[in-house]
Amino acid sequence: MMVAIGLISTGILTRSLGSVVFGWFTLTTSVFILLDALADFGTRIIGVREISQVGGVAGRQKFKEVFVLRILMASLATMIGLVVVWGWEGFGEIRWEATLLLLMIILTSVAGSLEILFQVEMRMEKKVLVDLLFPLLSLIWLVWWREKIELGLVFGGYVVARFLSLWVGVGLVGGWRLKVEGLNIDWLGLFKLFKESWPVGLYLIIFTAYDRAVDSLMIERLLGVREVAWYGLAYKIYLNLLQPAYFWVSSVFPLLAGGNKKKKRLFWASLAILTVVVGMIIGVISIGAPVIVEIIGGESFGASAGVLRILVWACLFSYIGHLLGFSLISRQGQREMLGSGVLALIFNILANWWMIPRFGMYGAAGVTVATEALGCGMMGWNLWRKVRAR
Repeated sequence: MMVAIGLISTGILTRSLGSVVFGWFTLTTSVFILLDALADFGTRIIGVREISQVGGVAGRQKFKEVFVLRILMASLATMIGLVVVWGWEGFGEIRWEATLLLLMIILTSVAGSLEILFQVEMRMEKKVLVDLLFPLLSLIWLVWWREKIELGLVFGGYVVARFLSLWVGVGLVGGWRLKVEGLNIDWLGLFKLFKESWPVGLYLIIFTAYDRAVDSLMIERLLGVREVAWYGLAYKIYLNLLQPAYFWVSSVFPLLAGGNKKKKRLFWASLAILTVVVGMIIGVISIGAPVIVEIIGGESFGASAGVLRILVWACLFSYIGHLLGFSLISRQGQREMLGSGVLALIFNILANWWMIPRFGMYGAAGVTVATEALGCGMMGWNLWRKVRAR
């Protein structure tokens, strides 16, 4: 359902905004997602792991620490975002629209805190409901305003949809979970949580930089905003195709991080399922990319089909990488992930710098595949070392 909603929404955006404005949309959302990674700073993943391991009253206290730290980091990310939007000339034409999108950072932070609770309690039906509600409401908004759609209206719809989905999510949580009894926060515990989270946080920022920002910014500077739109459509489809891996791995992560005795069996069963799913996705996209692109974007986005056929191979390494990365974190391997992320970022920047001037956006797509393969390989190596050490 997430994949379907995402593809339909992308189709409306490409056809309503046109290639140039969709290029601005791609650049703006890429920067927002980078700031969102800063706001999260690894606290969602580490929070699930820490709360799953202690539970009870200690888990309640740990959640309060996670919630406060997430709000602090989201506030910092919002302030940095304002400086970027109003200080960088690249946002000169869309500053007010980009500022509107920055409101999403705090709202997304609260949504991530709700997700932590749903994961820890293994109430995935509630998590899925909230996860689905946001893009579904956004899609309804786009359909309603499709004749008058423009960038500010799109971002305004995101804010409204996120607020409404949060209202439902808070109602689903209920009880003591969101009560903050004064300011009785264990600040030493908060510092320890930050100490555990920062390697994952830096990794997420680095990953987001090479996954969403570096290639788009280089394409815009070297080739132009229209090429950003063509590349952005293929990348948007690619990101939607990653949703099944995210949902599966986030569902099994509390079991991998907690005291479950069947972790090994769960890991290999998950690997088998993810491999079968990604194999079917690669087959469908390799054959049907031109038709899919034409349905979603129209004839003006025909160049995106070739990019999509390259990017879909990154799904293979991303699906496996999701499982390897979360398994590594469950074994206290966040520092190893950070080292892998730094090497992947350096490789991505250098490879894009060499490939884009020679092969355009197709070169950028190839670099994405190579970067995902490199990251997957390094995480697999680090996880093998962790398992062998025990």
